[in-house]
Amino acid sequence: MSKKFFKIVDGCCAKCGAGEFVSEPNQYDILTFSDGQLQVDHTENINDFKIFCRECGVEVEE
Repeated sequence: MSKKFFKIVDGCCAKCGAGEFVSEPNQYDILTFSDGQLQVDHTENINDFKIFCRECGVEVEE
C-alpha cells in the first residue's frame, strides 16, 4: 500500500489548511551505563527527513 502525501500549498497543509509543520526526530542518543548512571556516549543521525502537519499529522512534501 502506497503512503499518501499531501502537498504544502501557499504555505499551508493541503488537507487541513494549517500553517505549522514539524519534523520527525532524525537523531537519537547512544547511551552507556557508567558510574551507576546512564550517560550519552554519542549521537547518531538518521538521513531520512520527514515533515508532518502539526495540526492533522499527515506527512507533507513540498
